[in-house]
Amino acid sequence: MDIILVPGLWLDGSSWERVVPGLELAGHRAHPLTLPGMESRDADRSGITLDDHVEAVVEAIDSLDPARGKVVLVGHSGGCGIAYAAVDVRPDRVALAVYVGGFPVGDGGAIADGYPAENGEVPLPDWSEFEEEDLVDLDDEGRRAFRDRAVPSPTHVTGDPQRLSDDERRYQVPVTVIATEFTSEMLRDWIERGLAPVRELTRIRDAEYVDLPTGHWPQFTRPEDLAGAILASIDGAARRQPPGRPVAAGPGGMGGRISPRQFSEADGVEDWRVLGEGACAYFRTGSFVAGARLVHAIGELAGLGEHHPDLDLRHEGVTVRLLTTADDWYGLTERDLDLARQISAVARQLGLSADPSALQTVQVSIDALVGSEVMPFWRAVLGYEHRPDSPDEDLIDPRGRGPSLWFQEMDAPRPQRNRIHIDVWVPHDQAEARVRAAIAAGGRLVTDEHAPGWWTLADPEGNEVDVATWMEHD
Repeated sequence: MDIILVPGLWLDGSSWERVVPGLELAGHRAHPLTLPGMESRDADRSGITLDDHVEAVVEAIDSLDPARGKVVLVGHSGGCGIAYAAVDVRPDRVALAVYVGGFPVGDGGAIADGYPAENGEVPLPDWSEFEEEDLVDLDDEGRRAFRDRAVPSPTHVTGDPQRLSDDERRYQVPVTVIATEFTSEMLRDWIERGLAPVRELTRIRDAEYVDLPTGHWPQFTRPEDLAGAILASIDGAARRQPPGRPVAAGPGGMGGRISPRQFSEADGVEDWRVLGEGACAYFRTGSFVAGARLVHAIGELAGLGEHHPDLDLRHEGVTVRLLTTADDWYGLTERDLDLARQISAVARQLGLSADPSALQTVQVSIDALVGSEVMPFWRAVLGYEHRPDSPDEDLIDPRGRGPSLWFQEMDAPRPQRNRIHIDVWVPHDQAEARVRAAIAAGGRLVTDEHAPGWWTLADPEGNEVDVATWMEHD
């Protein structure tokens, strides 16, 4: 996903430099912003207003391709109010807002009006002006580095009143507050008491509060942990939604269902192919040890507890499958798309490449006059289970190892043809080559009338197989 990072007072986009690698390693695209007037200490910021900063964030949102999905907005401290105003302007483009050490500012409020101004700007105050909690983990060296990079903030940005619209869709955008110098328990108490700084949070329909104990500037004191908290927030927002529903209203949410075509045509999934049961990738490792490293690295990705891939580790490589399942649906979601990008990024970090030509899944299809009479036998003999979303048609291996069985109802017996055939699901760009190879090996084409969805072939004795792709099944 695209993650826009909005800095707080006295900071430019480089303040996120130690957070960005963790986000990008997970497969996301990070966009740290330097807001108007914050380019350098010598920049003219006398006329810069709060509206200018909000407009800069909105422009950043608009510059990103909507086809890649909604964005995540992350604001720090005073940047939280700026990010919230951008959510108000573009609620349909934001999947999640993350507020680090700060809160959304309501209409008429100021983002930080308590600091003294000098000549139209607010310089970084002396450390004695901050609370002890703000400075936790920021040692002398850290304070020197902060002051060396600090740029005075425009007075109008800190003191101008926030101006929000009457569009209440901003309350539908999920929110995570990362509690730093305060705790999530304290925050909930403030909300319950209706304190003014957190009053806007009472109207957010989907809000989560998480703890990251440190001072007010975790991008300096705990940058890797901050990146992990942001990633966990993204996964958490998706996990809080029912399967198949987007995180927020509108297309492109993190948890929404997507078609095989949408997955295949998305950016960043060149390693992956959609097969009969999910999206798969095969990474050649060359050794069991290298494969184990990849499996371990995938296991370290944030948020796999509720939505995890299926992994098959062998000596020469690792196969990964992504699939979202529910009692009424099997398929792909935005979460699978996001996880695919993260896994590919991890593989690249380890110097591994994907080989889509090595992918396939196999299904056994049984023609049955009365499926309900036939299925119990196969379920018992194989130790399989009914697939929850299609219990009258499909049996699956509960261990996820064996091929699935599909029972196809027949209207009448077909003694001239086999009653059991194999479906071989292959990448759509490999199917015709697979068909040619099978024919060259002595097979024959029974029919290609359903191509490119599937080709029906037969061996020299008439045993049939379908070479299938996701195409025409979209």
